[in-house]
Amino acid sequence: MPFQVSTGTMRHRRNGNFESSRLLNSSMSRSIDVSCNDSDLVNFIRENFKKRECVFFTKDSKSVGNLCKCGYPESQHIEGTQINDDEKWNYKKHTKELPTDAFGDVHFENIERRGKYIRLSCDTDPETLYDLMTQHWHLKTPNLVISVTGGAKNFALKPRMRKIFSRLIYIAQSKGAWIFTGGTHYGLMKYIGEVVRDNTISQSSEENMVAIGIAAWGMVSNRESLIRSGDNEGYYLAHYIMDDLKRDPLYCLDNNHTHLLLVDNGTHGHPTIEAELRTQLEKYISERVIPGSCHEGKLPCQNQYQSQRYLRRVRLSFFVFILSTFYTTSRVSTKLQGVMIEWLGELCQEALLSLVFYLEDCSSSAAFSTNEHNRDNWNEQLKLLLEWNQLDLASDEIFTNDRNWESADLQDVMFTALVKDRPKFVRLFLENGLNLRKFLTTEVLRELYTNNFSSLVFKNLQIAKNSYNDALLTFVWKMVEDFRRGLKRDDKNNKHELEIHLSCPITRHPLQALFIWSVLQNKKELSKVIWEQTRGCTLAALGASKLLKSMAKVKNDINAAGESEELANEYETRAVELFTECYSNDENLAEQLLTYSCEAWGGSNCLELAVEAKDQQFIAQPGVQNFLSKQWYGEISRDTKNWKIILCLFFFPLIGCGFISFRKKPVEKSKKLFLYYVSFFTSPFVVFSWNVIFYIVFLLLFAYVLLMDFQKEPTVLEIILYVLVFILLCDEVRQWYMNGSKYLSDLWNVMDTLAIFYFIAGIVLRLHSSNESSWYSGRVIFCLDYIVFTLRLIHIFTVSRNLGPKIIMLQRMMIDVFFFLFLFAVWMVAFGVARQGILRKNEHRWEWIFRSVIYEPYLAMFGQYPDDVDGTTYNFDRCTFSGNESKPLCVELDANNQPRFPEWITIPLVCIYMLSTNILLVNLLVAMFGYTVGSVQENNDQVWKFQRYFLVQEYCSRLTIPFPFVIFAYIFMVMRKCFKCCCKNESKEPSICCSKNEENETLSWEAVMKENYLVKINTKASDTSEEYVVGAPSLETPKVRLWMCM
Repeated sequence: MPFQVSTGTMRHRRNGNFESSRLLNSSMSRSIDVSCNDSDLVNFIRENFKKRECVFFTKDSKSVGNLCKCGYPESQHIEGTQINDDEKWNYKKHTKELPTDAFGDVHFENIERRGKYIRLSCDTDPETLYDLMTQHWHLKTPNLVISVTGGAKNFALKPRMRKIFSRLIYIAQSKGAWIFTGGTHYGLMKYIGEVVRDNTISQSSEENMVAIGIAAWGMVSNRESLIRSGDNEGYYLAHYIMDDLKRDPLYCLDNNHTHLLLVDNGTHGHPTIEAELRTQLEKYISERVIPGSCHEGKLPCQNQYQSQRYLRRVRLSFFVFILSTFYTTSRVSTKLQGVMIEWLGELCQEALLSLVFYLEDCSSSAAFSTNEHNRDNWNEQLKLLLEWNQLDLASDEIFTNDRNWESADLQDVMFTALVKDRPKFVRLFLENGLNLRKFLTTEVLRELYTNNFSSLVFKNLQIAKNSYNDALLTFVWKMVEDFRRGLKRDDKNNKHELEIHLSCPITRHPLQALFIWSVLQNKKELSKVIWEQTRGCTLAALGASKLLKSMAKVKNDINAAGESEELANEYETRAVELFTECYSNDENLAEQLLTYSCEAWGGSNCLELAVEAKDQQFIAQPGVQNFLSKQWYGEISRDTKNWKIILCLFFFPLIGCGFISFRKKPVEKSKKLFLYYVSFFTSPFVVFSWNVIFYIVFLLLFAYVLLMDFQKEPTVLEIILYVLVFILLCDEVRQWYMNGSKYLSDLWNVMDTLAIFYFIAGIVLRLHSSNESSWYSGRVIFCLDYIVFTLRLIHIFTVSRNLGPKIIMLQRMMIDVFFFLFLFAVWMVAFGVARQGILRKNEHRWEWIFRSVIYEPYLAMFGQYPDDVDGTTYNFDRCTFSGNESKPLCVELDANNQPRFPEWITIPLVCIYMLSTNILLVNLLVAMFGYTVGSVQENNDQVWKFQRYFLVQEYCSRLTIPFPFVIFAYIFMVMRKCFKCCCKNESKEPSICCSKNEENETLSWEAVMKENYLVKINTKASDTSEEYVVGAPSLETPKVRLWMCM
């Protein structure tokens, strides 16, 4: 609401009023503390601060009444005032300095808040004023000064503008800033005060906020109440009354400011006379150097490996001048206003800027400039813009077409961008000539992995390595550990040894090492930029997914773990989409990518990393499944029907008659038949089919021996059974030797091991035929072992598209049952113990206690009603009183030889138990099964394809010799291993990525496909940006200028 201006003459020279307010802010509570010696403060102020009084009356011909050009009537001039006939009036000639008479604390009417104020001459030395505020008013040295100018007229502040100023105050609050305003309760100054008040409600916020109002003494309404009484030489509290209804051209002081500087040049009703002193004070603070500060000097000097180092002297404060007329228009977009405040917040993070930046007319193409002697210093400008995180300015003003950047010129800023997580700047540097391979020296990587690597991430990495112990985690942990050890080594020889130790993986794969560094620290956008530069992007994406999922499992912070899982899924999606792009272009080269391995990823290939990370989406895609199908059928054509292959297992001549089709035809016709037979019997599918047939025959033989031919002495069939189990044992030993500690991670391998060891135990007991009990125990163990061998047959069904998912459902449902039993045991034990204690007294037979407490309550869950809780139907013939018979103990009797237990307790107890178990718990179990089946059914095809991988790899790794003739191959392998000790070790050929010519065909082609993939992503994404159109500046148009100086 605009204020009304009164045309009446002013009768009182010094008056003022204050509007009540709920709160003051920051340092107001701090400033009310009385100094240790008030008289010293009073003496200091009266010696150094003056007021001005007009001593030459110069009549103003334009005014109504007998007014001087200073604005006061002749009656309000001091005694001894002379008459000035000259028309020109100047405050330096016609006013006189006298000791100030208005200073102390001010109490705003109707609120319990106070602030400090002082009336001072416009010629006051800014250094003296600064000493007053810091030494005597005890204000902390500012890290930021925000100066708000203009907007003195009343207006309605829009909500979006209030939000902007609220963010500005928040920055000031967090950085220990001083806010300079006009100090009046009108226009923009009023709203600034209200925002200060709203942001300093808590006491902790008050201590960090200083709002200083600098106003003209002659423009303050009701200022008479601020003048000290003549007899008061110590602490003084002025009571200021605000009167918004008063109609005069003067302004009320704002009640939300903590300190008020009232500048006097001897005039009344003359605005803006405080501007010169305000400018001098701001300039003095900006040029002030704080001794002993960690930021001493003028410009930052960033070391290549430690951006925290600066030159010795850094100016203290920033200044932000906001010409607030921009509130009057809506042409300045909300986004641009928010960006300006965000810039300021980022600038406040570190006091190291010495740049002057202008935003003139709020246009989208802001002018960027530095001091004239630094205009050509593009490197320094780039460092500053990097600190500001202003990508648009850097790309538009620094990286122009008329300047070519060398890779060495960008290495310092590149390191800073990596450490500060500025992915857009990293991309900008790469686009403008930075050679990432030359930049990533061993020293740079060591600096990243030591001084810029989180210790918590290293700890989680170590936990993950110890928990899972796979090749990738082990390699990454060793690499980080070597770097951290290298930081502690001071001996030159040790450093040289470290260089040799790190040279292989680091010098050959620096991009992968940098990518792993960014992934481990969850630098989402930065890791994506680096991923685009790596070789073997599919493998790198799957490796990142594996690392992130492993790290997420060991993180205690749920939010951090969720972020890692989310980023892992993004990299899995990238791997899927990139491989799909590759496979649609060239199937053969795409399949080569699946088997491409790199030592930077622990020597694993894409399939291995995808399986370890459980990236089902990647394994289930058509390209991967087609590759697995080729492996599964070997040289046999995939178009061949399965029944034809099985038929050829029994009728071998059909193979050479063209009954089976092969992918490749032999060149030499003389060897055609032989090659067909070799290709057929070495096919993993044929090996699998032959093993299934053999296993079924083995189970039939085992069942025949147990049921019809189990004699005191082993028969021929039983000995054959022993031989077959021995062959199975040899196969399990081979798998254990090849897989190491991962062998027992497979449930089916655990079942195989248990079955074989049970069989060996059965043989040991069975061979003691002279001992009947031992012989019988051996037969019992064989029978139990037969169950395990038969259940092992379920694994064979995973090859079926229909039965495979059902087996997975069974596995997960078994886990549900396992946890359900814990819940059921609570009801079962509670009911069983209570029932046994009520019915019977002192049962000492443990087997019957188990039956009564565990077995019978378990059967009751399936509907078998316990009949011993009802006295009317109790049968004493089925129990024993002595406990010497193989019967349950009878219930306790009373004096009438009737069951003593109260039926009104036992019968309801059984009813409640059966209600809880039969209805609640059983239905809960059914619901759990339904959820498990539903979750698998949603991804039925994907889950089956993922599980199919394990079966394919198992039989591809087996020897291609039909069972049971594979025993001869095992014997040959053992003999060759024994004789190999005398032979020289064969040198392993390096992998593709370790060869000298890394620019091989496969990776180069993948790089092209990656670029096509990125183009498609960018095409789909919305890359339109908002444009700002702002008119030319004028007195009535918005103008924003951010002036940062040090």
